[in-house]
Amino acid sequence: MVVFDIPFESVGPGLWLLQKNESEYGEFCSRDDALECAITEARRLEAATQTSNVVLNIEGIDGVWRAFDTSIKPYHRLS
Repeated sequence: MVVFDIPFESVGPGLWLLQKNESEYGEFCSRDDALECAITEARRLEAATQTSNVVLNIEGIDGVWRAFDTSIKPYHRLS
């Protein structure tokens, strides 16, 4: 499983970190840019592996982390 973490808060003025499997994956000027990169990479991984084991873990304004699939629908683990 691959997990991308997109935080709500920046780590500094105009700096959002994108993490992939708990390691820094990239730095972006906006949260939208980080999310766009995560979606693009997640879809590329899904196409390459023919699986849906990619999760976009997005933090909301309320501080709650929510899991989504690459269609930005709530993630449901396949059994």
